Amino acid sequence: MVFICRRNWHMMQLFVKSVELHTLNVAGTETVADIKHQVAALDDLSAADIAMYCHGRPLEDSEIISAFAKQQSTFDVEIRLLGGNPSVIFS
Repeated sequence: MVFICRRNWHMMQLFVKSVELHTLNVAGTETVADIKHQVAALDDLSAADIAMYCHGRPLEDSEIISAFAKQQSTFDVEIRLLGGNPSVIFS
């Protein structure tokens, strides 16, 4: 017995490691900013506070996902935190 699984071959599946691991089905024409907004909505975060990386490379908001990601690519998400003044020395 043979089972044939038909899939929409124009879709990509991405794994996004954020607060939780998310699996997103995308067309590949989305920008990094679009993915940030999806992750922000899922994790109740602000998209402006998210930094995304693919294979260790920081991604710009204007980049198109299909330009660098392949089927089942993994994206890492980091939350930008406000930093202190590095010139302040605590005694």
